[in-house]
Amino acid sequence: MKLRFLGQAYSKSNNQIETQPSIHTARFLGQSYTRCQPLLSAKSQLGVRKYRGVAYGSEA
Repeated sequence: MKLRFLGQAYSKSNNQIETQPSIHTARFLGQSYTRCQPLLSAKSQLGVRKYRGVAYGSEA
């Protein structure tokens, strides 16, 4: 399936970020869960992104 927005074609990117459980817990709607933290910074894993033909991001 081809995706389009405002006449521009694009493909879906399915970036997965590796995480590890932290010692912090949170509570939402009466349920507790353990928060996860990324192993690497999200910027370094995602790389350069494009928006309306202009590249954004860091090349760290």
